[in-house]
Amino acid sequence: MTRRWTLRLAACLVAGAAVLTGCSEKQEAAQTLPTSSSAAPTEDALPPLGPEGFPVPAEARKRTPEGAVEFVRYFVGLTGYLAEHSLDPAPLLDLSQDCRSCSNIAESLAEDRAANYTYREYEFEFTEYGPALLDGETAEMGFTYVQGPVSVVDPTGAVVTQRSSGRSEEMQSGAILRWRSDLNSWVMTGLTVG
Repeated sequence: MTRRWTLRLAACLVAGAAVLTGCSEKQEAAQTLPTSSSAAPTEDALPPLGPEGFPVPAEARKRTPEGAVEFVRYFVGLTGYLAEHSLDPAPLLDLSQDCRSCSNIAESLAEDRAANYTYREYEFEFTEYGPALLDGETAEMGFTYVQGPVSVVDPTGAVVTQRSSGRSEEMQSGAILRWRSDLNSWVMTGLTVG
């Protein structure tokens, strides 16, 4: 009910602004009827979010149960992308808010990067339980996660055993998200793996 009311209010505000703007100066009458436009930004209109080579996809920036699932899928994939490309883990922090697990993952990646470790492989499996449960500005969802194998090597090419691992068992996991209107995206507020 609240979402429907918000959408109606937004549509009224947009229509009101258009009417007021049209009244401020004299214009010739249009020869054709206007076309309808969506109040939601299009994929092209969304400002980029995430690293340049791995941006948050448009389907993960929808305030829907499916959009929340796609955001979690993206966030999990982002961890692997940053590891494999030895990139600054700042995007994990940019796309999270007060998420202790997210901060720990970013810190671990930053330590590997500072030690000049690289990832020879970083495999994982992500399987959602179903659509996320939305409650106002938040969403919760469950998923299973399997990590590995993960091979981390030092600058000489030797495997760093304490950072590497084989394939894990299937881990019951969950995520809590918050919608950020200023980003037009979800952000991770809680992440539990295993």
